[in-house]
Amino acid sequence: MSSKPTANAPEETPQRLRITFRKGPEVRWIGHLDVARFWERAIRRADLPLLYTHGYHPQPRIQFASALPVGFTGREEIMDIWISPPLPPEDVQKRLQAQCPPGFEVLHVQEVPLRAPSLQSRVREAEYEVALEKTFLPSDWQAQLQEFWNATEVWREKRRKKKIVRYNLRPLILELKITGESEEWVYLYVRVRSEEGATGRPDEILAALGWEDVPRRIERLRIIMAETETHHNP
Repeated sequence: MSSKPTANAPEETPQRLRITFRKGPEVRWIGHLDVARFWERAIRRADLPLLYTHGYHPQPRIQFASALPVGFTGREEIMDIWISPPLPPEDVQKRLQAQCPPGFEVLHVQEVPLRAPSLQSRVREAEYEVALEKTFLPSDWQAQLQEFWNATEVWREKRRKKKIVRYNLRPLILELKITGESEEWVYLYVRVRSEEGATGRPDEILAALGWEDVPRRIERLRIIMAETETHHNP
């Protein structure tokens, strides 16, 4: 098993791999930090030569495109890892998948340029499916949804660096539409901006509508990157 190094040797040839993975309902209540710890352990158990940063407190070279909130599932989450020596991406996928419990699935692994921009800097939008239990919705839920969409201002508050910041949620919502309805569930498609300092979240939409107590399932369908790169898994 690979041991945790304190520094990377000069002769190492790094390889940067982009991993697309699913976070299913079995692990929906695992927070982002625990997800990151899980992948570090899985990488080491798979005996992949993970690289670490330099310095007194070396950190694993793992980078996520966007943290997934607790309670959300993710259909195509994205992370980059740095390893050395290089390995075939298909071998990495097979070895990592063997370490995954129910709820995690490695969908795709590809090599990307070492000097490619950070994942976080390239995230622009995100798409979600929101399933709501119809019984708990108000009788005029469709009218409320339309009123929200027609509004130009929906003011919300959030805590940022120990301060309460007031912001307009509405411009962060790019699409909001009903995609299906059954006897028990209402399904919504939501597309939001997802950039540093300008990120919309579907749970904030529900809170703004007064539906924060409605039982729901929220899945991030896709992270949309800059330069038209979407990393959609066929």
